[in-house]
Amino acid sequence: MVRPLTERTANMAKLDAPLPAGFVEAIQQLVEERNRQGGPGHKRLYARDLHEEALRELIGRAEAGEAILFLAPPSAKGRRSFWIDQDLKQGIDRLATKHGVTRTAVFLTALHSYLERQHAPSS
Repeated sequence: MVRPLTERTANMAKLDAPLPAGFVEAIQQLVEERNRQGGPGHKRLYARDLHEEALRELIGRAEAGEAILFLAPPSAKGRRSFWIDQDLKQGIDRLATKHGVTRTAVFLTALHSYLERQHAPSS
């Protein structure tokens, strides 16, 4: 039996990006910590939720005029597929175009900045 699409699933876009060693594990560690801390009524979080949170924060900072130093993506890494909100992907595209960087650079910079602010090891 096929499950019907949720609104969130129907509005997803795929982003392929290489990530340095440790990023996936650091995000997963934060997911697990936040899920453990959740109290009554806490909605379970997934890595995708933190990816989107990181991207929204970076886009918000850039739109507020903060100077962003974008990180160059690793060149010799395998790529992974990440599913994010379609509207958020459009925000990534706008930010990448405005600053002359790739979507991958925006994604990597967002995760790196987010992990630094959360004090999680990213490498």
